[in-house]
Amino acid sequence: MRIFVTAATAMELNTISQHFKNALVNDVADTTCFQATGIGMLASCFSLTKLIIEQSPDLVIQVGIAGAFKPETPIGSVVVVEQDCPGDIGVYENGSFNDLFQMGLDSGDTFPFTGRILRNPWLPKLELRGLSKVNGVTINEISTSPERINYLSARYNPAVESMEGAALHYTCLQTNTPFLQFRSVSNLVGERNKKHWNIPLALRNLAEQVILFLEQLDQTNLKTLS
Repeated sequence: MRIFVTAATAMELNTISQHFKNALVNDVADTTCFQATGIGMLASCFSLTKLIIEQSPDLVIQVGIAGAFKPETPIGSVVVVEQDCPGDIGVYENGSFNDLFQMGLDSGDTFPFTGRILRNPWLPKLELRGLSKVNGVTINEISTSPERINYLSARYNPAVESMEGAALHYTCLQTNTPFLQFRSVSNLVGERNKKHWNIPLALRNLAEQVILFLEQLDQTNLKTLS
């Protein structure tokens, strides 16, 4: 079985990949590869498509840090994104933003969308003990204004915001490739005072949970995903 762990940056992968590189004997190290895809939906979509076509992975895991929309998902929290969607494809006019579904350019049920959302159908088959399954939203421009944050919250009810999650869901659904998205909260969405961020904590907790998942992953169970 072949597993690829991807992230936008090498920084988000280093601790995880180094852990398995240092293991003298480890089945996970023999079956798992690591790849940085680049930041944003465009780079991620291209890298993931190329990876899937050339490598035919049995499971793609995307990991990374994210912003949280509410204090109920505190800094350092690690979550699994159950459903994601692009949050800024559309038009801003007359003081409000309308996405491609509101504009009538898509019904919201054109594959791989279901009800305007990119859902992960493989989650029920994976053991994810103790991790919350949440909604995510993916943006090209990091959200800072209260108006934009309120719109995203009301429209998509997301727990976390990233710049790559929807690319993973879209590409893997299109290619029928099992996938999983881990996110660790480094800051609250809209908070630009870096003194209130904690990227080291987010990276540490992210690595801990992903390593635990990989080490406990049942290869027999993984075969049922295909």
